[in-house]
Amino acid sequence: MLGLCFVLILVALDQTVIGTALPTVVAELHGFELYAWVGTAYLLTSIITVPIFGKLGDEHGRKPFVLAAIVLFTGASMLCGWAQTMLQLVLARGVQGIGGGMLVATTFACIPDLFPDPRSRLRWQVMFSTSFGLANAVGPSMGGYLTEHWGWRSVFFVNLPVGLASLVFVSRYLPHIRHAEHEPKPMDWQGALVIALFLGSMQLLVELWPQHKPAAWLLVLAGTMAVSLGALVWWERRCPNPVLPMSLLSDRHLVPLFALSLSMGFCLFAVMYYAPLMFQGGFGLSPKQAGLLITPFAVFITVGSIANGRIVTRLSSPNRMLYVGVVLFWLAALALTQLTAATPHWLVVQPCSNWLGMRWSVPSMKASGWWSRSWQPCR
Repeated sequence: MLGLCFVLILVALDQTVIGTALPTVVAELHGFELYAWVGTAYLLTSIITVPIFGKLGDEHGRKPFVLAAIVLFTGASMLCGWAQTMLQLVLARGVQGIGGGMLVATTFACIPDLFPDPRSRLRWQVMFSTSFGLANAVGPSMGGYLTEHWGWRSVFFVNLPVGLASLVFVSRYLPHIRHAEHEPKPMDWQGALVIALFLGSMQLLVELWPQHKPAAWLLVLAGTMAVSLGALVWWERRCPNPVLPMSLLSDRHLVPLFALSLSMGFCLFAVMYYAPLMFQGGFGLSPKQAGLLITPFAVFITVGSIANGRIVTRLSSPNRMLYVGVVLFWLAALALTQLTAATPHWLVVQPCSNWLGMRWSVPSMKASGWWSRSWQPCR
């Protein structure tokens, strides 16, 4: 478990340190038009690889893919640190996203493999969430400090020692578990290809539409997205071993959780990448000051994670914590939209207490999905 926690720290640090460094990166490499693509390239490749390697892990076991992902992710981090242009950085981030998607798909799935009992699983899930939250808490201020004193390249090189530690612990102590007693089923590569086409066209459309919305080729891109979505639904319903089972989308317990997760993820990544730009470019703060302002948001996410683990196992339904967390989360998001350059710093930090709703909501969403029909509270 310690090795898996290191893996989560690796991913969480990368997500948070880059935000405070990115305005400095753009100023040095002179490519503001590619600012969003530093995050987009990572997310695009990661969301494509998550369902693919999630399925491969189900069939062949998680450990080989966790090890391969650590190597790929750490190597790509070094490429990011060596980038000489914004285009090189974007391409390296795309490679890093493949490793990040593999890590997300396999690491979190190790919990139910190792701990079949639901209540034990939640307790270890809290440990995972706490590790992730602590890394998130350290990340913004670490990114600002490293950028200001050691240069922006150091925020990528910091992944090297964490990656090496993860590799050692996972290779030695993580068991190779395969639950399938039958021969591995053929991989649904056709479905994976259609998923990649759909997600890729959707991501490109969202990214490019504001800049080029009169362009006819954007309509072609939108048509590609619509056709690939229809093809995905058609194929996955008929495939005997689908990479994305359509039955998940017909479960009335899961569909609201998917929608909620989508909206919360949208807000979270927007804050991670654009709050540092607002604080540095709009408010005139240094990278270290911007990192310190963002740190409380991550700290309260960690606090919410720990509190959730203590409370949710004693409730008759995890949905109660989910409702509270969602309300707090949206109040915090609304408060952030009201900030201006004249807002005192202590008022900038004020909404952060409501971001504990983020970590109240995420474990509760997982609990709702795991135990929607079999949840029993601890006594």
